[in-house]
Amino acid sequence: MKRLIIVTGSSRGIGRSIALEINRAFNSDSSFLLLARDLESLESVKGQMVIDSKAKNQIHLVQIDFSAQYEMSDYFSILKNTLTSSQVEKFNEVIAIYNHGTLEFGSVSLIAQENLRQKFETNLFSIWSLLSALNLFIPYSLVPKQTHVNISSGYANEPVANWSGHCCARSARDMLFKCFALEQPGFKILNYEPGIVYTDMLKQACQFSNDYKDGYTSGRFNMPEDTARKLVEIIRENAFLSGSKIKFN
Repeated sequence: MKRLIIVTGSSRGIGRSIALEINRAFNSDSSFLLLARDLESLESVKGQMVIDSKAKNQIHLVQIDFSAQYEMSDYFSILKNTLTSSQVEKFNEVIAIYNHGTLEFGSVSLIAQENLRQKFETNLFSIWSLLSALNLFIPYSLVPKQTHVNISSGYANEPVANWSGHCCARSARDMLFKCFALEQPGFKILNYEPGIVYTDMLKQACQFSNDYKDGYTSGRFNMPEDTARKLVEIIRENAFLSGSKIKFN
């Protein structure tokens, strides 16, 4: 089987671990499309993936800033310019993991005083546009076996003071994928909550929360490779209900 695997935000943190783990799980006959802002880190991920798969997988890198206000047509062009028609015709499966995002702090009033479009571009609009572009570029009629995974957050369902930007964007992301599951009943759609993971984003949260700081130093949180391994297991088993949400722990 020739499969296309897309991982966004794959240069570090959870995205990096997902790319490495899913490459090990599908270590041949797969084409990867890794998208992130840091090209040097992407190259590092690619290097490890080549070693792990013994160069049996194709790996394409796209340097992209998801905070830029790209339209759906821009993402469609990226896909078209990266993957040739002959490659696309050979795909029997698509696995797309939408991982990229930022952590925004500030009160409701403070966030509203800033550029809301820019705040939500990375965390919501870019994902919406990329999802739409991919659905147009490789529709169900061409490749019916598709899995689309949104890397969600516990704060998609839990309000937190001064986290309004993060909570609202993550909640909207979850709903976007739930709606997509209804519109595309042939696909498998998942909102995956990875838990609190040791990443640069967690370091950022520690600056604003003593609870996070205490948990960080005590080793209470999850390692990115553990939650990535769990996600790959879920994808491989393919037993989840489309449109559902699964938590790591």
